[in-house]
Amino acid sequence: MATRLETLMDELTEEQQEAIHLLLEQMEYSKKDEDYKSMDAIAEEVGTCRKTLYNWRTKNPVFMEALGLATQARLQTLAPYAYGAMSKLLKGSQPSTKALDLYFKQQGWTNAPQEINITTNSRDDAVLAEEIARLAVQTGVGNNDA
Repeated sequence: MATRLETLMDELTEEQQEAIHLLLEQMEYSKKDEDYKSMDAIAEEVGTCRKTLYNWRTKNPVFMEALGLATQARLQTLAPYAYGAMSKLLKGSQPSTKALDLYFKQQGWTNAPQEINITTNSRDDAVLAEEIARLAVQTGVGNNDA
């Protein structure tokens, strides 16, 4: 039985399928890498123009869903690397608190929401006037001295 991604890819042209593969490759590089391909280069390699490539990515629902599912599939292949990096952060001589937090959340160990309650005392004008008078007597500052 075909996966949803396979079904979607079958609905796309060869050019669109190739564009998805090239866009996935592009995501793995920064613009500074020599292997990075610009949108213009991808469009040229696929045999179309940049505007068509843009339209596929933003207005073609089949292409958009296929690209999203292909991206998720590609990210799943990186899971072992993420696990290794997390392990190093947790097992180090000074474990990362952010890594611990992420690990606990992933395990569902921190699902209790934290709540902070702040209570303020409201005082009316009469109470404030009494407080000001008391402080004036204590400090020796009169109302006219300020």
